[in-house]
Amino acid sequence: AGTGGGTGGGTTTCTTTGNKLLNPGFESGNVSWTASTGVITTDAGQAARTGSYKAWLNGYGQAATDTLTQSVTIPSGCKATLSFYVHIDTAETTTTTAYDKLTVKAGSTTLATYSNLNAATGYVLKSFDVSSLAGQTVTIGFSGTEDASAQTS
Repeated sequence: AGTGGGTGGGTTTCTTTGNKLLNPGFESGNVSWTASTGVITTDAGQAARTGSYKAWLNGYGQAATDTLTQSVTIPSGCKATLSFYVHIDTAETTTTTAYDKLTVKAGSTTLATYSNLNAATGYVLKSFDVSSLAGQTVTIGFSGTEDASAQTS
């Protein structure tokens, strides 16, 4: 799944606005993020939403787990949103069983779980209010797990 995004926002008590993630579009390559080997890539097999780089998790057609994480401090008193684009591509043929999954977390909070059942053409914007984590340093994490057959990326 391709991803990109950041946290930001502002209220009257917030003194620092703007994106808090470093290299949110991955265009500097594999810096600022901790990623499984090959996840941040310019591989032509799947186009980036914009630019040259993207985070491409899974797509192996065998049992595998890929991860992508970055710690970020969400300033106290700030409204914060995690936004990213995701494109799920799959060779799975089922319409009822989630064999391959992408889990999105902010700290210990699971924000969403996507699967082969969410496959779609093109990128889709996802946004989550993470204001409840203001004043904390949390790890934003994407974890993809794939079963032993039929790729999902």
